Amino acid sequence: MPSPEDQEIVATGDSQPPTSAHHSSASFNEAVNASRFVKGFGITALIYSIVSIFGLTLLGGGIGVGVGLFIMRYDEARYYRVLGIVVIIFAILGAFIPFLGPALLSGAIVGKGIQILNVLSKEGRNDEEWVPSRKRVIIGTIASGVSLLISVVLMFLSFIWTAVRLGQHRA
Repeated sequence: MPSPEDQEIVATGDSQPPTSAHHSSASFNEAVNASRFVKGFGITALIYSIVSIFGLTLLGGGIGVGVGLFIMRYDEARYYRVLGIVVIIFAILGAFIPFLGPALLSGAIVGKGIQILNVLSKEGRNDEEWVPSRKRVIIGTIASGVSLLISVVLMFLSFIWTAVRLGQHRA
């Protein structure tokens, strides 16, 4: 005997079973898509920070500009366009203020990751994309959190080093 879902498929002529509101909500679908962004760019932010550790300002700036351009083209949403432009600007400013670009990118990814985790905590638990999306967000948020920590610590140390050097020149 066919299940009620199968009977509804036959009755309506749909080839897909009906989905619940959670499965097809715009916020859940956005969270699933954004989880891919958070994982990929969270790992990218970590690499960007690690490159910055080695004092490769020019390479780091190039990475920042490239990442910004890619973010701008990632999606049509205004968030991605604005974030891409800001990452490019901060990558260029990174020549004067080290670790600024990776810190900005990392902070934005951490914020987006937290936002997605909030959506996933409320919606779509029965959807097959929920578990992989949650794992992607956790990986990306942790990677970008580590990147943010590295960037902030190195920015702080850079300011202290600059202040010490300026103090030595005045003495």
